[in-house]
Amino acid sequence: MKATEQKKPKKGLFIKIAAIAFAVYLLYSLISTQAEISKKQTELDTLRQEYTEMLIRNEELQKTLDSYGTDDFIEEQAREKLGYAYPDEHFYIDVSGTD
Repeated sequence: MKATEQKKPKKGLFIKIAAIAFAVYLLYSLISTQAEISKKQTELDTLRQEYTEMLIRNEELQKTLDSYGTDDFIEEQAREKLGYAYPDEHFYIDVSGTD
């Protein structure tokens, strides 16, 4: 009988240690997964912000593209880039240095 009595406590102790080790592993896994989810959520928020900015930029570019070749666009470019004006127009340049 002594042989069976000694084996039972060892089996019970082994099962307890295994259960504790498994619980520690599950806890570590849960914490690790939560940290990864938090990291990915931050990354997703950043990508959504970049996406919104890109949509706004694309909209602006589309407006410019749509206006390209129109009389208003050509007139604006001639005035801004080339310094052109109508023959009866007068330009005055402020040389005082104040804005």
